[in-house]
Amino acid sequence: MSPHQTFTRIPLQVGSELRIRNNGEISVGNPTIETAPSQDAADAVLDYRFDPQTGEHVLRLVEPFVPSGGRPRRR
Repeated sequence: MSPHQTFTRIPLQVGSELRIRNNGEISVGNPTIETAPSQDAADAVLDYRFDPQTGEHVLRLVEPFVPSGGRPRRR
């Protein structure tokens, strides 16, 4: 990744809807909560960038949701 590309930080709460258009426009909504997305109340935080030259949408998980009991167990 070149250093001049910047990411948009996207806080998400459980039940959030993340929509990304083909041109890179993003929209976050949560039909069950009527507040603005806040990084302090987020269950997960993503970094997003769109590369118009290649048409790629790049998402990077910054902070995952971890239940208070620690990491979920794998089956």
